[in-house]
Amino acid sequence: MRKFGIAVVGMAALFGLSGDVAHGQGPQFGGVPATPAPKDKAGFYANSDMKTIWTELEAKQVTTRRILEGGNYSINVRIVPPTAPPLVHHESLDMWVVQEGTATAVTGGELIDGKKRRPEVDDYSGTSIKGGHEQALKPGDVLYVPPGVPHAFKDQKGFRALLIRFDTK
Repeated sequence: MRKFGIAVVGMAALFGLSGDVAHGQGPQFGGVPATPAPKDKAGFYANSDMKTIWTELEAKQVTTRRILEGGNYSINVRIVPPTAPPLVHHESLDMWVVQEGTATAVTGGELIDGKKRRPEVDDYSGTSIKGGHEQALKPGDVLYVPPGVPHAFKDQKGFRALLIRFDTK
């Protein structure tokens, strides 16, 4: 699992594309500036570093820390709380790499009561998903969510993931 996570980080570092900051969230997300994606070498984050970041996020009650910023893609360390609303991103795709814990992903269907989250991004949150597909997630699983597909998580138990987001606009 660790090798897979490292491979994903390295793979994303290879996509040294120019563009606006992924999803308009800015280079600092979770209170710590993200590392710019290297263009001349692979990136590496040790599993011990990831565990330290999760511990820090939990202590600060923060859900996300962007660890790598590549312009139109980013890599984020994520804790999805039970209160996180369902989302739809129309201009980006998400790839979730489960590192620890379990959760049930709810994807597809219809986002209920969708409201735009930020004026500069075609990105919505809602109150629920109607008619979505449920998929149990555990460490080692990868969840791919294309643009325009509603997604949410429920029944989280220690759920920790790397979120790799690519702008598609």
